[in-house]
Amino acid sequence: MPKDVAALTFSDSRYRHLYPPDGEGIYGVGTVDECDHLTVDGAGRIAWNRRPTPDDVTRMRSLHLCPSPAQLRRPALPPWLATLPALRSLALPTPLLPLLDRDRVPPGLATLIVGRDARFPAPTTPVDLAYALPGLRGLLVASAAPRPGPADLIGPLPALEFLATPLHRQRRMLDRVAELDTLRHLELSHLGDLDVFPRLTVPLRALELAGTGRAFPIDGLRGLPTVAALRLNSIGAEIDCAVFRDLPELTDLTVLNCRRLRNVEALLDCPKLAHLTVVNCRDAFGAATRALFRERGFARLDVDYA
Repeated sequence: MPKDVAALTFSDSRYRHLYPPDGEGIYGVGTVDECDHLTVDGAGRIAWNRRPTPDDVTRMRSLHLCPSPAQLRRPALPPWLATLPALRSLALPTPLLPLLDRDRVPPGLATLIVGRDARFPAPTTPVDLAYALPGLRGLLVASAAPRPGPADLIGPLPALEFLATPLHRQRRMLDRVAELDTLRHLELSHLGDLDVFPRLTVPLRALELAGTGRAFPIDGLRGLPTVAALRLNSIGAEIDCAVFRDLPELTDLTVLNCRRLRNVEALLDCPKLAHLTVVNCRDAFGAATRALFRERGFARLDVDYA
């Protein structure tokens, strides 16, 4: 693909789904300490028991609820949450999940980010997001703990276009993914050797797979011909790059921390591939191979630390 031809990239797809349209209007609700990770980047802050100003109400596009452990002993959503006309993205810890419903959030809410923190108790019953937030289009579940897993926290899903979740080898969450015929961007992590490919039947455009064992069936990628942006991170199985030639729409490929990457020259046969990043893959590229890739004329090429 020529350098001047636009190509779908994984980062652009992720940004479009997770962040406000213009990147502004980000706020945190909580103490100075709890919101420090937001305000250091310029986000606004509102104290937990205060109401936003009229100007804040109209500007707020992305809201992060950051209650302290003491405040989570009696979980509550801000009473003004449903009055935010521009809100598109909401981030909260798992104890607040059961409080969500269509009457407590603004109708324009499109993206939910759920954080699992071991300090906080998790819901004992999976939350039916299909019922509580039928207009939701994006969901990110951030949790490094295998128990409770995502399927223990979240039940039926609405018609999502974006989903990022760990699996922790839980087939129940994979079954929920398989029920979505609207997905276009999917990120799955903590896979182990779980074969996810038979359940990925929708025409995905962007896909991330991360954290697999050595027996993970990576050749199953051949069954996903619509994928244009692909990111592979910490894949324990051997990856023969010939598999990417069977992805005719592939324009953006990122491979990180994959120590068994082979046959990288096959990537030169991917006709639409315009963006290539390969990092920490145990010297998969020699000097002569790097020269071949530079001659190819990629729009973005980062293989110096491959």
